[in-house]
Amino acid sequence: MKFVPLVVLACAFAVAGLRGQEAKSRATEHTLTALPNSLYFVVPPRQPPAKGKRGPLLVVLPGGTATRDFLPFVENGICGQAPDDCTGVLITAVKWQPEQSIIWPTGKNKVPGMQYTTDAYVRAVVAEVEKTHAIDPTQRVVLAWSSSGPAVYPLMVAKDSPFARSYIAMSIWPGRQLGDLAPVKGRRFFLDQSPEDETTKFSHVRDALPALVRAGAVVRLSTYTGGHGWNDAPLPRIHEGLRWLLSDEPAPKPEWPDEKKPPKKGKAGARDGSLIDNGDFEKGLDGWRELDNSGRLDVVLDEQKKHGGKQSLHLNKAGAMPLDLVMQEIDDLPASGKVTASVWLMSSGAKNAWVKVWLYGADDKPVHEDVNLVHVTVDGEWREYTKTWEVAGAKRAVVQIVMVLGGELWVDDVSLVPGK
Repeated sequence: MKFVPLVVLACAFAVAGLRGQEAKSRATEHTLTALPNSLYFVVPPRQPPAKGKRGPLLVVLPGGTATRDFLPFVENGICGQAPDDCTGVLITAVKWQPEQSIIWPTGKNKVPGMQYTTDAYVRAVVAEVEKTHAIDPTQRVVLAWSSSGPAVYPLMVAKDSPFARSYIAMSIWPGRQLGDLAPVKGRRFFLDQSPEDETTKFSHVRDALPALVRAGAVVRLSTYTGGHGWNDAPLPRIHEGLRWLLSDEPAPKPEWPDEKKPPKKGKAGARDGSLIDNGDFEKGLDGWRELDNSGRLDVVLDEQKKHGGKQSLHLNKAGAMPLDLVMQEIDDLPASGKVTASVWLMSSGAKNAWVKVWLYGADDKPVHEDVNLVHVTVDGEWREYTKTWEVAGAKRAVVQIVMVLGGELWVDDVSLVPGK
């Protein structure tokens, strides 16, 4: 990842604390005739460019599920930090599959049934917008976060990229997938990442910055507290990032923070040699992360319905998409051999719930296509589900308890045990 569900799902909650910025929208809705299912919004500049002049263009590819729901934040929050004569564009992602793990597919990271790549989509939108707006092509900026970052990096590395300036936040670094980085020479990157981010680890920006600088890019590091999401008063940070990107100022020397490494999972408190921390939920949600994308998921501890110990995890969701989940990441996989996952489940009215185990290699791509430990579609009493995978060079694992539709799910005694 994190091209798969971590990036895909983790950021729909990121702007929840910023929704109060909503105002009457001036944005206009558009589609591209040549690209089915395309949808984008144009935010006009607060002031037109001076007579005979052209203004900047800010193209935003949102994170999370990248739907039109992000328009208020993009228009009033992000675009509100751009210069007055800047035209803003929000591009929404196309949903090619009901359960699409890669929100912004590229030529190297595809989705079954996709009819065009994110690269082609963005280029077409830029060309269409510039038919009716006076844009300075040297002042185009693309802004991405979380799920859209892995698609914007290839766009910035392309020889004929329409962008020479990018703001990339809380993203993974695709690394070797990008190929030759020579085209980034002279291009400007503002990389915004939290050292406390457990969804896209800070190591990604530690790898990205020197690689881009070696290739001749001008890269500025920005850090904040609070982990994954637009935390720690993001608007002043976005304002400064856009100001710097649209300037010719050199990048200041990066000030790398002292990172507090999280404790290794699966050691203290793990049961039966499991690599999962607090898999029996006896310590509540310690070690787990809740992602309530729909705003309709309740996650509580149930002392009445449990498989063992004093309590189980109870997920209760009303309504349908977007999907929600509880997850844990495990960094200390064995170098070889196998891992066996198991979970005890009970369900009521949960028509589409999953427990998934993702194993990722050094290139942050899954090493197995079959990641499903169990798919819950009917009511059932307590039952154990078990599955074994070859480690196959995997460096880390992500365990997810996913609620796609409504219903109730009780979870207990989750484990991931290494074996020969």
